[in-house]
Amino acid sequence: MHIHTNPSTNLITVSPEGAISAEDIAELKQAANDYINANDRVPNLLIHAKSFPGWKDFSAMTRHIQFVRNHQKMISKVALVGDGVLLNLLPPLADVFVSARLRHFPEKALDQAKAWLTSHETSKGGFKLLSGFPNDVIALDVVGTISSEVYRDMLVPLVSEKLKRHDKLKTLVRIGPDFEGYTAGAVWDDARLGLGHLTTFTKVALVTDVDWLRHSTKFFGHLTPAQVMVFDMDDMPDAAAWIRT
Repeated sequence: MHIHTNPSTNLITVSPEGAISAEDIAELKQAANDYINANDRVPNLLIHAKSFPGWKDFSAMTRHIQFVRNHQKMISKVALVGDGVLLNLLPPLADVFVSARLRHFPEKALDQAKAWLTSHETSKGGFKLLSGFPNDVIALDVVGTISSEVYRDMLVPLVSEKLKRHDKLKTLVRIGPDFEGYTAGAVWDDARLGLGHLTTFTKVALVTDVDWLRHSTKFFGHLTPAQVMVFDMDDMPDAAAWIRT
């Protein structure tokens, strides 16, 4: 398997040269993680194969599925380029366990696949209030791309309104597969909001499977007086119970 990374287009291109082995998947996993750590952004994935070569053995297939599950919340687009019946079947089958947008392109449409992968498609982001929590808890779903305007128009007024009735607040933030990222302005607003209310929040619960968010929250959690806990998406009931106490 040949793996090529291109930071200028934010693509990882994978070209299988035979049956995919467990070692190939391990190499791809390492390449993806190294790219994310080096470039501080998540790449899109181009799989270029004239026909699907299949897996070398059951272990290779298992490793492949594990890789997809571990990276599905990060990689937003996957393009399969090549001809063959199996390649046509892969996108609908993959939809069962992949949250990334996945499309198949015939061999002659390689340039079209690259154009789709490198196009900037973002959906308007926002915070959706979650119901069923005490009045001193701000519980939110984060979706789409969060901009500075979203912080200014949605989150800041919400915090201000809550502080009219409570001296201290708690917050639960759930970030699932519909989250696409922050703009630069939103990152600054996030930091400014946190510094401005450093002692306001007594508890912070983050519910997500996005690794970089989990790691950064655990790191910065030590810099705030609030109790900070990170939960897997499947552990949302535990997070809700913890934030209520």
